[in-house]
Amino acid sequence: MAIAGFMITGPAAEQVFRVQSPWLRSWTMFSAIGVGVVDASFEIRGPDGALVPLDRFEMFGAPRNGRLKWIQNREDLASVIKRLCTVAGQGADIRVRARLGTRGGWQAIHTDAENACAG
Repeated sequence: MAIAGFMITGPAAEQVFRVQSPWLRSWTMFSAIGVGVVDASFEIRGPDGALVPLDRFEMFGAPRNGRLKWIQNREDLASVIKRLCTVAGQGADIRVRARLGTRGGWQAIHTDAENACAG
């Protein structure tokens, strides 16, 4: 009973009462889930000048459950952007918003301020 009580109150002391001690067991829910995951959205400028959502799966003719489903890191994102720009053709205006999951929360790694295909 004492061991079970210690296992329960240790994490509760930190989570509820903000008590930190090397003697009490800490607990963090989902500390690694989502770390390193890239969340990206793409838009392309249409003939009328409006930005419209761009579906990378449709653009590449790729299955939604294939390799393209997960963008694992910045290098994968750069590769997807390069491929999108190639398929869209010269002069394409593709905007990308992307963020990376970190232990501290989401970190922006690409904004849609500029055309990703320029330069």
